[in-house]
Amino acid sequence: MTDLLIENKDLSILKKTVQSFIKEHVLPAELSPEKYEKELSVEVVNRLQAKAKEAGLHAIHAKREWGGTGLSLSARAVLLEEAAKHRLGLYHPAADAFGGEFPRFLEKCTTEQIDRYIRPAISQGKGCFVAVWEEHEDNHLENLSTTAIKDGNEWFLTGHKTYIQNMSQSTFGSILVNCQLPNGDLQPTLFLLDSDQLEWKETVLIDVQTTHSFTLENFCLQDSKRIGAVGEGKTLVEQWLSESLIFLGAKSIGVAEKALEYGKQYAKLRITRGKPLAEFPTIRTMLAKAVLNLQAARLMVSEAAKKVGTQDHDWQLTAQMAKLHATETASKVIDDVLQIHGGSGFAGDLPIERWYKEIRIARVNLQKAETIIENIAKSIL
Repeated sequence: MTDLLIENKDLSILKKTVQSFIKEHVLPAELSPEKYEKELSVEVVNRLQAKAKEAGLHAIHAKREWGGTGLSLSARAVLLEEAAKHRLGLYHPAADAFGGEFPRFLEKCTTEQIDRYIRPAISQGKGCFVAVWEEHEDNHLENLSTTAIKDGNEWFLTGHKTYIQNMSQSTFGSILVNCQLPNGDLQPTLFLLDSDQLEWKETVLIDVQTTHSFTLENFCLQDSKRIGAVGEGKTLVEQWLSESLIFLGAKSIGVAEKALEYGKQYAKLRITRGKPLAEFPTIRTMLAKAVLNLQAARLMVSEAAKKVGTQDHDWQLTAQMAKLHATETASKVIDDVLQIHGGSGFAGDLPIERWYKEIRIARVNLQKAETIIENIAKSIL
């Protein structure tokens, strides 16, 4: 109990540190002298990362022995909710000042792999992208079609990967492929990738986000690039996926909380038919339900983080449900706040329009609602 109290106290301090960091450094950086920025320059991000390092918030997703903070999954979820409370926060929490992502499966890396890929990425404030999804697999890892055939100590990869995020925040990546054994069996396996060896295609989504894709044709990788054992890839990716769902849920809640602040402020100021919007029952109901549903989503994300951290019963489904509820709730809250603002909600000086677009993307990221609902149905029928 004493250790838990100490951990909660430390987390409370870190949470306040993140809140101060966003207020003092990130929000001013997003507001240039002439306009609100759609993206921040490398120079600005580097300056923010230096400030984050001074505040003890450097590489929050990395293990302590690699040079990171070594925070638990639950702690990171709490901090990411706070780090998302700004214009670019849903997909660039704290404007990328806290470094990139390092999936749990990187713990399977050898000492040589850690020294070559992970440590340099941490020192540069970057992370690791993950190339899992394909155009026709539809969120189902068992439909993986990218293959690898071994010849000596080399693997030759053929296939197409798409919907790859976090490229700008990564110096290296990982890819899931089906390794074809001599008997014809296919074993899902993870490999490390050098970003500069790939030919990328960039796709813009609703003018607020980019994803990337690439095609491989007999692309050669040394067996020394393999992460873990042959055939272990699906299990390792499922761990990464569950954690990513939790993080996306936490960030969605953070953005929705910030949107709710705008909604409350505007409802108190806007006079309609002789009184503030905040005095109309319909508006009061919107805002009250937002508070209720966001708290429910927060509790679901918190519970999922604990279960995934220990891989407790139903940990994968719990993470999926938390992401689904958090993104759907955030979507409703942002939509209501936009409704409260009316036409002014589309003004460039407010981030509500951006969040309205981004949360639509978040709802289909990683796993779609339809996939999650079907998984829930399978678990009870």
